[in-house]
Amino acid sequence: MASILTTAGLRIGFVGLGNMGQAMALNMQAHRVANGNPPISVYNRTPSKTLPLAEKGALVCESPSAVAANSDVVFLSLFNGDSVKQVLSEIFNALTGGPKSDNPLIIADTTSVHPETSRWVIDQLAARQKSFCRQVEFSQTPVWGVPRTAMDAKLVIVTSGSSRKLIEALAVPAIARLALDCGTDVSCAAKFKILGNFMIGAVMEALAEAMAVAEETGIGRELYLEFVKEMFPVPPVVVHATMMTAQSGEAAKSQVNLNVPGAMKDVCAAIDVAGEAEMRLPIAELVREHLQWVIDNGDSNWDCTSLAFALRKNAIKKE
Repeated sequence: MASILTTAGLRIGFVGLGNMGQAMALNMQAHRVANGNPPISVYNRTPSKTLPLAEKGALVCESPSAVAANSDVVFLSLFNGDSVKQVLSEIFNALTGGPKSDNPLIIADTTSVHPETSRWVIDQLAARQKSFCRQVEFSQTPVWGVPRTAMDAKLVIVTSGSSRKLIEALAVPAIARLALDCGTDVSCAAKFKILGNFMIGAVMEALAEAMAVAEETGIGRELYLEFVKEMFPVPPVVVHATMMTAQSGEAAKSQVNLNVPGAMKDVCAAIDVAGEAEMRLPIAELVREHLQWVIDNGDSNWDCTSLAFALRKNAIKKE
């Protein structure tokens, strides 16, 4: 059961201010201050990323452990599982020893990670909790959305662990429009996010194949986009179809929401999750193949919708 039962007066921290983290932190800062709560504390490895938060009154800290020391709830928004382990190791080391405090710490990780990372956190807490000066609770709290969605506070967030209801109360409507409760198993939340990302990847693959055939048969990407907008008017579908059409189909080279390595990480994680259940995700394997084509033949800094490049012209024709 969560050790903190109300959001009023809570001190909130954010570690990681990339495109998603900065947008979430700005929205959280505005929402907390507008409701009479303390300003949030923030840290980012690149200090310039903290400037927009400082201008809004947030407290800029010199390290992740400093954010934790000044917070009741810390949200993480990092690049990958290795980054999460590095940041949490620093926080856990800082919590080891010292005078005991009755003030618990809740850590909500919004990073998209492999379930192995969630299990690592739980194992660390089980092994080290008695040595900490504060009780620590962990919630795997991944989000769905792109930077624009994050700026508009329209993310969908997954909550897990014993503090999930508190995280939901903090997140909606400050940074998200909806929270999905994944129960007490934090690794289940990581799997849920990975399978959600797989579904989006599968949509991209279907769009890329259809767009390629539409172009080759004289229908054209633009007309096919109109069909998509009318029949599948939901953000992941329309956004990706538009990316595959804009700038004569080349928008993925300059408009990057999720780059190719990020998408490759997600699709490989989905394949692993299926493998743990002794199953396969054939579409995920195909997406991986086409993302690898972009890495080998294009630029890994392109947006993940560039997988469509692997399907153009002769790429999908029968020999």
